Amino acid sequence: MPESDRLSTSATAAFWAKTGIRDSSTEENKESLSEGLSLVQHMLDTGSVAAQLWDTWLAPGLQKRFSEHLRLSMADTRALVCWLAATHDMGKATPEFACQFGKQENGKHLSVYRERIEQEKFDIPEGLIPSKKDAQCPHSKYSQSILIDLLTKNVVGMPPEVIITLASISGAHHGIPAGYFPKSDSLSNRILNDLSPKSKWRASWQELYDITLERFGASSALQQLAQHGQAIPVSAQFCITGFVIMSDWIASNPDFFPMGTFGSAEQEQRARIGWQALGLEQRWTAALDTNPDTPAADLYASRFGWSNPTLRPMQEVVVEAARSMQSGGMMCIEAPMGQGKTEAGLIAAEFLAQATGRTGVAFAAPTQATSNALFDRVAEWVKYQTADVAQEQGEAIEPHSMFLGHSKNRFNKSYEALSEADIFDESPTPGRENNRKMLRPGTSLARHSWLSGTKKGLLSSFVVCTIDQVLMTALQARHVMLRYLGLASKVVIIDEVHAYDAYMSKYLSTALYWLGQMNAPVILMSATLPSDIRNELMKSYAKGLKIGTKPLKLTTYSHPTLDLDYPVIHTLTAEDNGTPKKWKVEQPAEQTEIELKLIDDSPKSVLHVLEPLANDHGCAAIICNTVGRAQEMHAFLSEQFGEEHVILTHSRFTATHRAEQEELLVSKLGKKAHYSEADGEDSSRPHRLIVVGTQVIEQSLDLDFDVMITDFAPVDLVLQRMGRLHRHDSRSSSERTPAYRKPVCYVRGVETFGSQDKRPRFPDGSKAVYEPKILFSSYAQLLPHFDGEPIRIPADISPLVQKSYQKSMSDEIPKSWAGGYMSAEQEYLQNQKNAITRASNYLLRVPTPDDRTMADCMQHLLKPDDLRFSDEQIGEAKVRDTDASLEVIAIVVERDQPGNPKSAIKSYRLLPSINGTDEADSLRFNASDKVPPEYQQSMQLAASSIRLPYQYSDTPNHCLEDGTPRFNAALEQLDEKRIKNWKDSFVLKRQLILPFEEVEAGVYSYRLCDYELVYTTQLGLQSIDPKNKN
Repeated sequence: MPESDRLSTSATAAFWAKTGIRDSSTEENKESLSEGLSLVQHMLDTGSVAAQLWDTWLAPGLQKRFSEHLRLSMADTRALVCWLAATHDMGKATPEFACQFGKQENGKHLSVYRERIEQEKFDIPEGLIPSKKDAQCPHSKYSQSILIDLLTKNVVGMPPEVIITLASISGAHHGIPAGYFPKSDSLSNRILNDLSPKSKWRASWQELYDITLERFGASSALQQLAQHGQAIPVSAQFCITGFVIMSDWIASNPDFFPMGTFGSAEQEQRARIGWQALGLEQRWTAALDTNPDTPAADLYASRFGWSNPTLRPMQEVVVEAARSMQSGGMMCIEAPMGQGKTEAGLIAAEFLAQATGRTGVAFAAPTQATSNALFDRVAEWVKYQTADVAQEQGEAIEPHSMFLGHSKNRFNKSYEALSEADIFDESPTPGRENNRKMLRPGTSLARHSWLSGTKKGLLSSFVVCTIDQVLMTALQARHVMLRYLGLASKVVIIDEVHAYDAYMSKYLSTALYWLGQMNAPVILMSATLPSDIRNELMKSYAKGLKIGTKPLKLTTYSHPTLDLDYPVIHTLTAEDNGTPKKWKVEQPAEQTEIELKLIDDSPKSVLHVLEPLANDHGCAAIICNTVGRAQEMHAFLSEQFGEEHVILTHSRFTATHRAEQEELLVSKLGKKAHYSEADGEDSSRPHRLIVVGTQVIEQSLDLDFDVMITDFAPVDLVLQRMGRLHRHDSRSSSERTPAYRKPVCYVRGVETFGSQDKRPRFPDGSKAVYEPKILFSSYAQLLPHFDGEPIRIPADISPLVQKSYQKSMSDEIPKSWAGGYMSAEQEYLQNQKNAITRASNYLLRVPTPDDRTMADCMQHLLKPDDLRFSDEQIGEAKVRDTDASLEVIAIVVERDQPGNPKSAIKSYRLLPSINGTDEADSLRFNASDKVPPEYQQSMQLAASSIRLPYQYSDTPNHCLEDGTPRFNAALEQLDEKRIKNWKDSFVLKRQLILPFEEVEAGVYSYRLCDYELVYTTQLGLQSIDPKNKN
């Protein structure tokens, strides 16, 4: 290669970034290994990717926010960010990394790279080569130290606090701040002290600095930072680091940027071809009609395919409020169940995306079931939106990426049905067409191959996810910066905000601060949100909206009297100085009246309520607070009405069975299912059906019941459950049996009924699930309704919820309850305090004035000390305040010696499906096979996953008689039962099995430690203590 075409001097070209072939045991591969990729090439690749991402992918609103935080022009901000991406690997030009002494086998492995260094006459001070693994220094930390040194010497007058905030971005490019590795401080500092000023190492650092500075034009930005002396805020450090990580990951992929040696004349073409090979989509652009004269109904019609829709008042006001939020901010929508909040939230999201230059939407829900239910609705909205925009602009439909963010997404049929592609918007690279998956013309939504997994998946344009994905933005976890980048690029909608306890709310409140720092619009939605929680969340977001040291003039959030307006919308913007603005919504003239009746806890009382079903048609829901109660009730009602008329649903079914249940319930009880006397048993809505379940009914599916019986619970959850009673307005009264034409909700699960003169008593199971203080206050508010006064929906929702959750209920509680209530209140306050303390352990806390870098806010990094769990699993457990538990794949096994659990497994098969098909029976596998099941079969097996009951969670309370933690004992027992060939399956490797044997027709059993685990497709998983077995 001509000298003039080289990227650097030969000395600097000796440094390597990527090795290429991993196996260097043969001379042939050693020669291929020598190809690799030079450090200077990788640095230029990463900077070029950053430039492409900035120009075609990064949300304009995020670019603007970076510019505001840095106090630089947009052009200088771009140049600085690209230069930071390019210099991220400067620490690879060090003796420890370049020579890799610690990773050599018999002095040969990677020796080709050390030989290059030696040939170029680099001195290798003995003190800079660590001898022990724990004393090694990550190259990211070297990058930070070297950049501090270079910036100090090259940028005159740049304050140290500015330099450290710039260099910390390179130091964190592996997802962990360099400051989190204090053991390596001596090495990262020694390299600056031990290398002489004229050392070739230092000369190469300076050369790399100069090459990247010139290539990406960052001199002006650095000079301005030096002049105004403004340190980069921690939030900007986090988000820019996420951008650098993304750029690095793309540039490190040899499918996009092949190994080899390339000259300066090839750089532009290499960058272009690499970008085309990645094939990311064009930015999504919100394009809702902003003309204030356009009727709101027209907007909804264009996005949801509605014909001449009649909107609810809340949906109209959402449009008015969103139009007023010209610089973004937060909106909170509080409205009854089934009023179209989802559609209103999506309309508001598009307005806010337009106003703030966001390029996507993330929709978070409490559970996997609620996320699954939302996925189809959000996907339908995107398809209408993209088609409408394409038609208006006279262009072809632009495809956009979509991601379902939870651990069971691969088992969601709608998500799996989305096309998966490698290329979204560019022609395939010449020579690579055959192995690149393209999208068909007209495709509006797809899964992008590179945007897979929870870390990269959140970078997709549209995300439907569980709330964990948002809460983990406030978790001290590796690569939190990438999660922050993904969400800050979008409008974030958080549904059912009432469903999060004090612990989770602490994470949510902090996540909202970080989103506010990037001016990412947030929409909160709830049917039953206590005002104290709403105020706290809005206050946290408002605190995040400020830039620099000038605070927003926050209004006081305390209210001397309860605000009972409902439905209601609140907005919060920077223009309003973070003061919430209330938008009143006209109360509907017609109120739905629902009677509330107490019944005792006996099965006989339930049977009495359901008596009309014995001779007539109807669909009933029985909601229980615990799985055990639900299983007992199902068994009782199955005897009375027949198993074919009773369905049980709860969390202790396999993923496959839960999906089958959801599909079955929606088909029978959803909007499209109807009953007519003429069709009788042949109606799409069942003639007779009783659904017994736990809280999954209140949160997830769009179901309609004629009558409901619920365990007593906090009032907001009782109201949520009642939202499934006579839910569908389109259903005529003739579809309901005469006895159930007036909606009545029966309440059981109270040990002693309460009155003005006697306090109620609640079962231990309910008190273990819900705070007794909230049970007391809820019961007090419902007393008039238990005495015959109907609940009016929506008029009574706000008074019931706000009064039940106000901080002090002493004036609302009957005097005869005082002793029990005061004790419960003290316990509640202590539990709240403890929850917030626990949450703070791993919380990515809001920076104080003394916090300069990311490391200052990440001093208790969450890491999987127990390698049995992934970062994601541990993160989800931390933000939900749950103990680690074991997830297993439930299969039916046949042993060499049937009935002997120590006998070898001969073959295995899936559990039968709930709907009775024999597909599972046909999938039988020999345990001794050398190769694992095929991919589709492996997916079916993996979908048979189930989490073990609470007795097996990783907590000190659950032990065997000898004191051994049951979690550890179970893990050890199941570890010995693995299917050997599963280790060769991408889907099944490292998976534990729960090896059931069929003990009688349809009954499967396995003894795990000291409990008998029994599974049936009717009852799900039961844990039976043999000591208590009758």
